Amino acid sequence: MSADEPVGREVKLYVYDLTKGVARSMSQAFLGKQLDGIWHTSIVVFAREYFFGGGGIETCRPGGTILGNPDNVVELGDTFLDYPLFYEYISNLREDMFRFANLFKKIKLYCRKAFH
Repeated sequence: MSADEPVGREVKLYVYDLTKGVARSMSQAFLGKQLDGIWHTSIVVFAREYFFGGGGIETCRPGGTILGNPDNVVELGDTFLDYPLFYEYISNLREDMFRFANLFKKIKLYCRKAFH
């Protein structure tokens, strides 16, 4: 590999069951339908875990959320974006689209347009 070739960075999907197995064992009795879990996912890239949390898009070390270790890890492949470009993209999403205050403003605006 030459110095000019881009270096791929591994991308993983972390999958968490928010119920820690309770949905699988109790859903049939309570709902009449089998649920294997109630899922939350995150993306791991550049040695950080990115997820949607109480403050919008958040980050931590892999496996460092309050959910602990993931129930499943899916290898998605590699990204050839460099970290500064990735960080700029995530920062823009964090500030605009996926910030809780902005998200609720957009939902409220949509509801006004849809129901008036």
